Amino acid sequence: MSYFKHLQEKVRYSPLPRIFIDGLDKLGIQIHLIYLIQEGITEGVTRQQQVGLEGCEVSFLGPEDMTEMAQIPYRPVRYEELQRRLKDGNLCLGAKRDGHLVAFTWCNLTRCQSEGYSFSLNDDEAYLFDAYTASDLRGQGLAPALRYHLYGELARLGRTKIYSITERFNAPALRFKLKLGARILKSDWYVTLFRKWHFGPRGQRP
Repeated sequence: MSYFKHLQEKVRYSPLPRIFIDGLDKLGIQIHLIYLIQEGITEGVTRQQQVGLEGCEVSFLGPEDMTEMAQIPYRPVRYEELQRRLKDGNLCLGAKRDGHLVAFTWCNLTRCQSEGYSFSLNDDEAYLFDAYTASDLRGQGLAPALRYHLYGELARLGRTKIYSITERFNAPALRFKLKLGARILKSDWYVTLFRKWHFGPRGQRP
């Protein structure tokens, strides 16, 4: 994907408040307005939301997959960070098509961990983060199908309570989760100034 197209998509999916907050971030002012979401398998998930993985190989990814993931354009996560996630026990469910990674979702089994929001997880819980779908495959049902597949994999591990965090201005991500039967548990905020001073309520277990 070209940088011009990347900018087009950013403007398309980022409302003005989000663009304004991104601008403040460059000045050292980080504002986080978030929803804590509970996800998981529900009776309301339709058959249409379960399909979308045709032609894909789905599996948990390993260290050998991190090189390709680190080379995805316009993603700020470096190879060393991806390897550290795996060493810390995080799981990443990925979908490959023709041998290439086209979508993935990370999950943490020990903490719900985001900027300004953190609590320990119980043995029946998981926290989902850093989901990605290749730009040319978005809108084709791949992302919800992979998400739903991950719900099933986590349920087999005994993880039936699933959390995630969504920025309030990220309307596409919020709609995506709500269509899969997720619900908003609470809203919260957090501010960091110049990476030194922190303000706002610390996230607590719902």
